[in-house]
Amino acid sequence: MVPSADVPCHHGLVIPPALEQTTRDLDIFVAHDGWDQPTRLFAISDTRQLLEREPSLAAQLLGSPADSPWTTIEQEGLPAHGDLDELLGGIGWPPSVDGVAVSAERIMVPPAGSDRESQHELRLTMAVLRDGSRCTVLRLREHDSPETVIVGTDLISGLGDLLMHTLS
Repeated sequence: MVPSADVPCHHGLVIPPALEQTTRDLDIFVAHDGWDQPTRLFAISDTRQLLEREPSLAAQLLGSPADSPWTTIEQEGLPAHGDLDELLGGIGWPPSVDGVAVSAERIMVPPAGSDRESQHELRLTMAVLRDGSRCTVLRLREHDSPETVIVGTDLISGLGDLLMHTLS
């Protein structure tokens, strides 16, 4: 695992440890289903508040709110979309949703004019909270392990802002 507790975040903040753990857990959850998956979208809710609203969910959650302060809820049946901009541009979340996460696969190509000709398949999992906190986990297909992921804040330019827009 690549530690990132002191990695500066968007606007000079650090990645909150609970958000980093939630994002890493989502990466592992999605990775369990292998590669060549469609985009997956998750609402993020404060576990304590969620259990106050929906006490019947307690039996489905692993651990306690102290163990997992954030609960992710996968949004199934996403509408057909050409790209993330199109998908996220049509989504809005109610105030009871504290954050949002997306997991998508992409191909990274070398910069134009580079002498490198290789391209890399990657999966990005990014989570943002209403307070502006962000965390991104990148997993390369050729190094497919939770121990080799790259963790940071805005590792995919503009994606954090797109996700934040869905919360406004």
